[in-house]
Amino acid sequence: MSHQRSSIPHIEHLITSITGFSQPKDSAGIEHLVRESLSVLKDSKSSRINQFIVRDRIAGLAEKFRVFNNEELADALHEKVEKLSKWNTELQPELLTLLLDLSEDPATRTKIEDLELLKQPPPLAPLTWSQILAEDPLDSSNDIWRTIDYAADSSEEDGALTPDRTVTFTSKPAFAHARPLAPAEFPTDFNIPIENELIQEITGAHFWKIKSASTVIPTEAPCLTETQLIREILFMLMGLPTTLFQKSDHGQLRVVATYRIQGVSTEALDDIISSFLSIGQQLADVYEWVRRTEVTHMLQTLQAVLRSKLQSVTALLTKIETRLLHPEYKPPVTLLSVLFEVQAATRPILSINSVISVQQTTPSRTPFAFLESLYDGICLAESTGDEDVYKFFGELFFPCLQTYLKLVSEWIEFGRLAVDDEVFFVMKTEEEPSKESLWSKQYMLRFRSDGALYAPHFLHLKVKKILTSGKSISFMRSLGLETPELNQGSFPTASIDFKFDDRLNPQDVTQPFPQRFDTALNIWVNSMHQSSSLSLREVMASRCGLWRVLDALEYIYLSRDGAITSHVAAGISSRFDKGKTDWNDQFVLTELFREAYGALNCVNTAQVFVRSKGDKGSELPKRQRSMGNLACLAVGYKLPWAVANIIRPDSTNVYQRVFVLLLQVLRAKEILSRKAGASLSVRDDHENMTAIILSLRHRLLWFFHTFHSYLTTTALSPACLEFRRKMNEAEDLDEMIAAHDAHVVRLENQCLLSGKLTSTHQAIVSMFDLAALFSDLRTSLDQKLLIRAARTRQDHIDNAEASSDVEDHDTLAMPFDLINHSQQLAQLRKLPSTFGRLLGIILVGLREANRSGSESCWGILIEELAIGKVN
Repeated sequence: MSHQRSSIPHIEHLITSITGFSQPKDSAGIEHLVRESLSVLKDSKSSRINQFIVRDRIAGLAEKFRVFNNEELADALHEKVEKLSKWNTELQPELLTLLLDLSEDPATRTKIEDLELLKQPPPLAPLTWSQILAEDPLDSSNDIWRTIDYAADSSEEDGALTPDRTVTFTSKPAFAHARPLAPAEFPTDFNIPIENELIQEITGAHFWKIKSASTVIPTEAPCLTETQLIREILFMLMGLPTTLFQKSDHGQLRVVATYRIQGVSTEALDDIISSFLSIGQQLADVYEWVRRTEVTHMLQTLQAVLRSKLQSVTALLTKIETRLLHPEYKPPVTLLSVLFEVQAATRPILSINSVISVQQTTPSRTPFAFLESLYDGICLAESTGDEDVYKFFGELFFPCLQTYLKLVSEWIEFGRLAVDDEVFFVMKTEEEPSKESLWSKQYMLRFRSDGALYAPHFLHLKVKKILTSGKSISFMRSLGLETPELNQGSFPTASIDFKFDDRLNPQDVTQPFPQRFDTALNIWVNSMHQSSSLSLREVMASRCGLWRVLDALEYIYLSRDGAITSHVAAGISSRFDKGKTDWNDQFVLTELFREAYGALNCVNTAQVFVRSKGDKGSELPKRQRSMGNLACLAVGYKLPWAVANIIRPDSTNVYQRVFVLLLQVLRAKEILSRKAGASLSVRDDHENMTAIILSLRHRLLWFFHTFHSYLTTTALSPACLEFRRKMNEAEDLDEMIAAHDAHVVRLENQCLLSGKLTSTHQAIVSMFDLAALFSDLRTSLDQKLLIRAARTRQDHIDNAEASSDVEDHDTLAMPFDLINHSQQLAQLRKLPSTFGRLLGIILVGLREANRSGSESCWGILIEELAIGKVN
């Protein structure tokens, strides 16, 4: 910090030399450029210049001069470099680098004649008296140059000069207009007769020379006049040394001698002096604090304002002393009148001692604690009707507040922290965040050790908007928008216009001070916040493609176009049914997605990719091809880094789970919708299996159609519309992030994927597995009946043909066991009860969650599923 402060004069000199600015006309512009330069120097991490690289550049430049047939210029460059190398300085590489960087095409623009201007002019010959006399000879006729003979008129017998003897000068004066010299005067001419009575009167007025009260009895205390005592009191109040009042070693004022006034009782006089001592002690504390050296700019501002207030008090005391010394003033000055006048004049300034004492006794408090005390003092004075203290605290509070708000203005207007940002509630993180988390992790609020916000309490409600406004400017700069572009056009300047008399003390005093203050502060903060936030919204929409990305996410993950989603699900289901080792090949599936979504303008197909978390080492047995295996597919869409600050990576997990859920529902509907085979004619000894199969298939299809309709029309579509509405109403990026986070939570709840619906979601997954098991059992029965029918036909064929048919029958065998027919029929008979049990679990979980009233769409799903439970 000290290094930066020491470099400020050099930076100002450099700025004025380059820009032509001058003080104080362009002080604001110079101060702005100094802050920018200090900020750049603060973040600079450059090392020393490599001297060997500089030498190579110099040699290359000289060679270039010779190539351009400019030998004289090359020789002159070599001569100057050699001359510079003889200087004993460590900054030679930096100096040469600066000159090289400042040069522009020196091979063609440099003129050898300009070197003559650098040559020093020849020294002038010393001036001699002969040259002077030749130009201006002496005037010998003037008596001034004659030698005076002092011995001619002198004698040893001549005595000293006496008053009756005068000296005359016969020579003419050097100038004609000079007055003649008067006769010589002697010190004895100025002697004044001594008046002993006047000396005694003056000596008697020196009451401090009277013997102290410590050596006399109280009844014989020296007697003072009221004028003398008042002057001592006035000097004490002005902080001047006095005889009657002195400071102890602990800084406490005390009376060092006892005096009395003719006609005034000792008790009354002690009471009056005690009142003056109390006022003087408090003023002395203020004087002492004002003379302290403070580092914080706000405290320096408070000291400056208090100095002006103390000067006003001193001026009042001086006027009292003037009236005291001029008896013609009416009414006469008395101790009581001075006491009442001083009490009225110093009461507001003495009220600041509470603020100063808190600042001194608790140095660990925040540097803006006195601002909070001043604010509270204004509110208290207004509520009690104390207009003098109310105005005095306001005149102290607002200059200090403007000094503090300069930090806020620097942040809001330029999106940068000031040099002395230790007292500001916004801080920059030490680690450089990634671009995807730039908005949320680059700048953060600062908190105290007790967890409270590091800001004055009257700013707590505005802190969020102030932080967002500066972050918006900084974020746009990261997007490539430079500062001039940000500060021109629609961006207003963050001017601070808080006037105590005009805006915060209006004629209409029906509103209390806190409300008027908040209104004025909100107008200032909101104007800057609205402009920066709206500009960032436009940049996010136009340059970063925010709305196109949101459309793409809805198409890819949330089935905005059901036909495209069904096409993708059918392609994945077809590969899944084959059970091949590469059913989840990420390259093939990526091409499937890119082909499906290639016709949409909002989807950048180059950013779509599919990852597989499953193993591809062996084929999946048919009974292991459950719906849970589809969860190993992870569909990704690479977002622009600016948009990734809104749609954070952790939220894409919910999008992925919703997509898998839709994929599982579509696959369940697809396998249940396949054409029924010979299993519909299966009969056993107890019941008609055809009725069981048809009934269960119908109930499963009803469930998945109902659930799919709920997901697409009741849950996803309204949630997306509500999310778009909130995004359009969002004022800044924080509100956009909050809207998206709420949207993700709503998707998780409405799609039954949240933690409180775990049992319900597991029951739905079990329903998917039930559909897969039913499809496998039905397919098994179909193929077994085909095999049996084929074998029956072979009984009527000759032995040669029968042997041939057996080989064909073997090729129809499935890779799993089809022999235990009774076990498969038993499983089929249990599936309806399993369906009813799972449906009951789903309804119970939904009803329990619906009691909290979180999502209204749960009630709709409960009513639709309850129909199937009754049937």
